[in-house]
Amino acid sequence: MDTIAVSGVDFSNKRVLYIPPMHGGTYKVISEGIIEGLRSLVKEVYTAQVDQNPLSYVAQLKPDLVLVLLGDTFHIDQVSAIRSMGIKTAVWFTDDPYYTDVTIQFAPHYDFVFTQELSCVSFYHAYGCFRVHYLPLAVNTRVFHYHRQDHSFNTDVCFLGTAWNNRISLFDQIAPYLSTKKTLIVGPDWHRLQNYHLLSDKIRLEVLSPEQSAHLINTSKIVINNHRAYDDDTLFSKNSRKLLAYSINPRTFEISACGAFQLTDVRQELPSCYLPRKELETYSSPSELIEKIDYYLRHEKERNAIALRGLNRTLNEHTYSKRLKELLTRVFL
Repeated sequence: MDTIAVSGVDFSNKRVLYIPPMHGGTYKVISEGIIEGLRSLVKEVYTAQVDQNPLSYVAQLKPDLVLVLLGDTFHIDQVSAIRSMGIKTAVWFTDDPYYTDVTIQFAPHYDFVFTQELSCVSFYHAYGCFRVHYLPLAVNTRVFHYHRQDHSFNTDVCFLGTAWNNRISLFDQIAPYLSTKKTLIVGPDWHRLQNYHLLSDKIRLEVLSPEQSAHLINTSKIVINNHRAYDDDTLFSKNSRKLLAYSINPRTFEISACGAFQLTDVRQELPSCYLPRKELETYSSPSELIEKIDYYLRHEKERNAIALRGLNRTLNEHTYSKRLKELLTRVFL
């Protein structure tokens, strides 16, 4: 392969072993993106499952880096053993701050800690992690990509995701308006809406595959994005310290990678990734969300121009190849 250097660091002779979590779904898509990104940068990429004795595999391969995603199923004794061989170790956390009660238990055992949540950098530092870096998520463009050429939109307004408490509150308030539109809401627990009766024929209580999500995004005029609240305790929350959430979710990148028009609530990190009103649109209240849905449904040309700029920004800056360049630079600099 051609020599690739980033910030004076040459990765073309590096060998990386990647260890994914045991979880499927979104993690599988992230892992595929990471593996593809690594293959475009380094000499060799290997993968090992945590239940396949990766320690012996490491001893045989002697890679330059062992990169672990999430790490909750990879025992810390194995991390220590790998470090004792003189091999660099890194973990990338992609569920912060909602999983920090778990991740803090093993983060200090790695040489490098990467977190997608800006607020958690100082948190890991305080617990003895000396090389902690903020590394945002990205998008797997093999799954989430533009295929809207026929412009056959089945839906005016679409939302995909779990019904966290803050989302229930938002959609209950805008339900009367959404009931008048070609609306589609897909995800678990939406039966908890007080106004469920207004939207029952527009709700699918199921968990979609990433490919199904990408299809629905591509066939929608407007896709709403709404982040989970940092203190949400609806389900699976492991954030007892109530660490704040500043960073944008994977859906932000996925919507824009499909060339769809995105209406999102605001996180502190957002302007550093996308320009509001130029590459996506934002809202700060239920009434503003309704106003902007109404406006952009009536202004197709403006809507499409914003979505196209968001697509271009995503492909230029928010792919896993870009993220892995930064990660490898931090590790091998």
